[in-house]
Amino acid sequence: MQQQIVKPNQFYQQFAGSTHDWMSTDSKELFEKNCANFSQRSRLEQFGWLTCPPITYQFNSEGFRDEEFDSRPAGIALGCSHTQGIGTHVESTWPVQLGQLLEKKIWNLGVGGAALDTCYRLLEYWIQHLEVEFVVCMVPEISRFEIFNYYWKTVLPSESTVEWAESYQKNWILFEENSKLNQRKNLRAMQQICDQHHVPFFYDLEPFKNWNDNSNARDLLHYGKNYHQLFARKMHEQIKGKI
Repeated sequence: MQQQIVKPNQFYQQFAGSTHDWMSTDSKELFEKNCANFSQRSRLEQFGWLTCPPITYQFNSEGFRDEEFDSRPAGIALGCSHTQGIGTHVESTWPVQLGQLLEKKIWNLGVGGAALDTCYRLLEYWIQHLEVEFVVCMVPEISRFEIFNYYWKTVLPSESTVEWAESYQKNWILFEENSKLNQRKNLRAMQQICDQHHVPFFYDLEPFKNWNDNSNARDLLHYGKNYHQLFARKMHEQIKGKI
């Protein structure tokens, strides 16, 4: 008997069914601050952000940056803000570009600030509620993990969320073996879920390693269109002929 999984919460559910011009680190305040700084403004100009069309963040009723879910056979993309596409036009994000290469719809389940734990929770539920043909994961940064304190929250290496977690967090990230083990466990669990549903699972363990991008997103903190394009091509090479 298949276990009934409760719908997983995620940070961007608060924006469900809404549309925004700015989001997260891609804020109007940061953009104006960067415009007022000579070197940062030069970068914005170099990457075309001073003359490009506006970015729109449109969230469906489940709080994901995509159109409303339906019953068509499709892939699902999992990851953090680099998958969600913070600071990038939606048509430039790697899930959209990979979908075009594969001629398949790919639902974007990327969540800003997500850990691989987040990806596991989303996969566990949505693979049972969408017509999933394949799963692709851009594995988030290895030192992120989630804790539950009334709701699920990702613990980032740079922040202390609650006093009781501070010591645990420091000890966790002090030794990378903790993060490596957590990553292996999540990936094996995700593989098992996909195997149970007869769905191919593809992922990139180190999507950001040794990457020298010649463009940035509008916030100058995330990867821009060129990186999304190359990552989509990289995953296309891994996937083609297997779905």
